[in-house]
Amino acid sequence: MHPSVLEVERELKKLADPSFQASNDKFHIPRSVGISSLRLKSRLKQGFSFSKRPESEQWKIWNDLLRNSRLHEAQMAALRFAEDRVATNGKREWNYLRGWADFVDNWAHSDVLSKIYSCLLEHHPELILPQLKKWNASKNPWKQRASVVSLIYYASPKRNAPNAATVLEMVKPLLPAQDPFVQKGVGWTLREAYNLYPKETLAFLERHIRDLSAIAFSSSTEKLDALTKEALKKRRVGT
Repeated sequence: MHPSVLEVERELKKLADPSFQASNDKFHIPRSVGISSLRLKSRLKQGFSFSKRPESEQWKIWNDLLRNSRLHEAQMAALRFAEDRVATNGKREWNYLRGWADFVDNWAHSDVLSKIYSCLLEHHPELILPQLKKWNASKNPWKQRASVVSLIYYASPKRNAPNAATVLEMVKPLLPAQDPFVQKGVGWTLREAYNLYPKETLAFLERHIRDLSAIAFSSSTEKLDALTKEALKKRRVGT
């Protein structure tokens, strides 16, 4: 393991907060010593001994850390490093980032990585979309989750998301998934798809209303008006 990885772990452990660790345990965050997002970001701004090295060297260090550290917050630090560079991440960084999905085992890491992937998808769809489609068919639930959450992440008219057909075609195979975090990802993606493609997404919800899990239904209908949501509930129970 690179000495800089040990440095990051050592420095972050100094910030350990048992009460926050208990909170992370409650929300299924593994291997945590308990550092709030705000405190972690503040510590990252201070930098480490390698923080003034060329970006190419820093990427190698953070890649080594993400792959080898067993400390939740250290891995999150690597993700925050990549997240801070979403505007400039490109093909070179993708060579690191696509492998990071192999090391995700919790929703917090999954969400940040999906945000990073979603920004890459916007600028390099020819690279990212084929990989997301492969993950869509994976047996790894975290890759399944990333395959759909990364398509839109948060909808915005300022960003270029895949078209409605692509999004809904990738959501459909995951409707029967048993993993609750995959189902939350399905619901999240349908909710954001509705913001961009209300007609197509509502038609999808109506067509698959009985196929949606309770988790996915709850998330996907959050932003629907009361009458539409009530109509879907009635169709869901066959009344």
